[in-house]
Amino acid sequence: MKVLGLVQWTERDKRGSPIAGVRPLVEIQKGEWRTIEAVEEFPSRGQVFWPNAQVATENSLVIFHAESNAGQKDDFKVVDPKPAYEVLDLRRYGTPTEVRAALIEGIHLPGQFGTARALVWCKPDLLVGPVELHRVATGTVKLVGTNLHRLSAYKGAQVRAVPVDHAERLLRVDDTAPSSYVDWDDDAIVLRRALESAVRVAKQAGHDTGQTKKQVEDAARALASQGGPDALLDRYRLERALTLLENTDVVVRSAGELVESLREHSTIKASLDALSAKVRAEVEQRARADLEQRLAVERAALEETTGALAQTKLLLETRAQELHKAEELLAEAQSRAATAEKAAESAVDARVLAALERPLELLAEVSVLRPFLGAGGGRAEIATNAPASSPAAPPQLDWARARGEVAKDVKALRSSLIRAARTRGFQNEPLPMLLQVHAAIAAGLMPITLGPSALAALTAYAHGACGGRLHIVHVSPSAIQAHDFDYAPGGGIMVAASAAKDIDGISLVVLEGANRSPLEASLVPLLQLAEVGLSPFATAPGLRLAASLVNGATTVPVTPQLWSHAVAIQLGPSAPTTQVATLGDVARSSELFAPGDEPKGAIEALLDAWPDCNELRPAMSRFGAALTRFYDEEDRISDALLRGLVLPYVVTALTLEEQAEALANAGDGDGALALALRGLRRRLA
Repeated sequence: MKVLGLVQWTERDKRGSPIAGVRPLVEIQKGEWRTIEAVEEFPSRGQVFWPNAQVATENSLVIFHAESNAGQKDDFKVVDPKPAYEVLDLRRYGTPTEVRAALIEGIHLPGQFGTARALVWCKPDLLVGPVELHRVATGTVKLVGTNLHRLSAYKGAQVRAVPVDHAERLLRVDDTAPSSYVDWDDDAIVLRRALESAVRVAKQAGHDTGQTKKQVEDAARALASQGGPDALLDRYRLERALTLLENTDVVVRSAGELVESLREHSTIKASLDALSAKVRAEVEQRARADLEQRLAVERAALEETTGALAQTKLLLETRAQELHKAEELLAEAQSRAATAEKAAESAVDARVLAALERPLELLAEVSVLRPFLGAGGGRAEIATNAPASSPAAPPQLDWARARGEVAKDVKALRSSLIRAARTRGFQNEPLPMLLQVHAAIAAGLMPITLGPSALAALTAYAHGACGGRLHIVHVSPSAIQAHDFDYAPGGGIMVAASAAKDIDGISLVVLEGANRSPLEASLVPLLQLAEVGLSPFATAPGLRLAASLVNGATTVPVTPQLWSHAVAIQLGPSAPTTQVATLGDVARSSELFAPGDEPKGAIEALLDAWPDCNELRPAMSRFGAALTRFYDEEDRISDALLRGLVLPYVVTALTLEEQAEALANAGDGDGALALALRGLRRRLA
C-alpha cells in the first residue's frame, strides 16, 4: 500500500537512532486517492512507526509503503520513505523572477516556524524547486539556502489538494523530468553568469568576442537556436540580466563586480595600465605644485606666530610684575586682619571679665532691655518650666460611621464602582480595571496599580466598595523591613488595623509608591505572613492591603516573587473633578467575595505558551476563579491573567534575550505583547 502521511512526532530511541510517528492521510492510487481512517486501518494508535527516520521533520509530508510490524505497539512500519514537497501557490506574485524578488523581501504565509523545503507555483503555470524557505515568529517567509543557481522548473505539472487537519495542502503528484531551469542567485552573480554565457556561446559559434554589441547579438541568435533545459537556463539568465540592467539601483549595486570582470580583459587591462601611468604622472606634478604652495603659506604663518610669541612673552613679564605687587598687598591686608582679630578677642575677654565681676549691674541692664524684646513692642514671656520635647500623640482613625450603600450583587457593585470612578475623573470606562481590583482582593491577592492614575483608581475603589474606609501610607526609601510599615509617619498599618477591628466591611490600606523600598525585604514577607494568618493585622479580618507603583530615581526594581501574592493592574490618566457620589459598601460575608469556577482551560493555555511562569499557577487559579464572578468570556479572563500576572513576571524574572525568546514562542504576531512588555519594563525593571 502506497500512502501519503503526516509526520506527527520525532525523537530518538534508547540507542540514539532517530525515530518518528506518521499519521496516514490518503492511499495513493492511479485514479482517485482514497482518504484513510487512520484509527481503524492502522491499529493500535492510528499511526505508522518510522524507524531510522533520518530525514523526518515534524508536520512534514512523506510518501511511503506500509508494511507489517508484528509484535510492536504499531502494527505497521514505514518502508521506502520519500519526502513529499508541499506546493506553495504564489502565482499572485507573478513570474519566477517576480516571485523570487517577493521571497527575498519576505511574504506573510500561515504555518509553523522554522525551515522547510517546498515547491513554488509561479505564473503562468510553472513549479520551481524545491527551495529552502524559513518562516520566522511573525509569520514572514523568506528565501534562504544555497545551490540556487540551477533550480528545476516543471511546466504543466499536476497539483492535487490534500486535506490535513481542517486545511488543504497542495502536492505535486506527477514524476515528469524538469522542463527547464531557473537561476535564483543574487543579482550580481546572475549578471556575471549572463555575460559568461554570452561569451561562451559566441566563442562556440566562432564569432569575434572583442566586439561587444555584435557579441550580444550573435549570442542571442545562438541561444534562440539551441534547445533543451540548459539552453533555457542560459536564456532565463540573459532575460533576467536585461531586466536588472534596466533597473538603475541594481546596476549601481552590481557595478563593482561587473567592473572586476571587465578589467580582466587583455585589451582593457593594457589601456588601464597606460592610463594609470599617465594619471600617476599628472597627479605627481599637481601634488608637487600644491605642496610648494602650502609650504610657502606655512612659512608665512610661522613668521607671524613667532612675532605673536614674542609679544606674549612681554605681556607675561608685565603680568608677573603686577602679580608680585598684588601678593605684597594681600600679605599686608592679612597682617591688618590678624591685628584686628586680636583686638576683638581682647575686647570680648574684657567684657566677659567685667560681667563676671559686676553680675548685679548686668542683671539691671537686662531688666531695662526686657520690654523691648517682645514682638511688636509687647511683653515677651520666657517659659522656664516647659519640657524640652514631648512625644506626639499617636494618630487615630475613626471608621465606625464610614459605611455606604450596601451592594448585594454584581450589578449593584458595578453601578457603585462606576459612580466612584467618575468622581475621581475617570472618563474612559475604568470599570474593568476596578472589577479586577475587587477580584484580586476577593482572591486574597494584593492589587498593585500602575500608571499616572494608580492612586486615584484605588481611592475610587475604596469610595465605591469600602464605604470610604481608606488609609494611605506614603512609603519612604528608608522602609527596608516589614515592620517599617506598622508605625509609618502619619499612621501605619497598625493604626488602620485598630480602626478596622470591629467593622464588618472591607477597609483598605494603600502603600503609595511601594517600589521606593526593596520589596523583597519589606513587602513580600508581609504578604507571606498574611497568607498564613500570622500578619501583624490578623486581628482585623476586614483589612486589605493594596499598593501603587511610581517611576523615579528613588525606585528599585520589582522582585518576581511579588507576583505569587499580587496582581498588576495598569490604568490610564484621569482628570480632577468636583463630583460627589454616594459611598458604596460590600460586606465581608457577601457572595461578591466568594470565588467562582477555576478557568482551567485558560490557565493551561497560558502556561503552555509561557512555560517559564509555572510558579504562578496558584495565584492564577485564585485570581481566575474570582474573575469568573464578573466575566463570562474566557478570552477576557485570559487577558486579565496575562496582563496582571504573566507579563509582569516575565519582565521582572527574565533577561531581555529570554523575553524575546518567550515572545517568539508565544506567537506575538502583531507585536501587541512586545509593546506591553516595553511599557512594563519602564515601570517595574
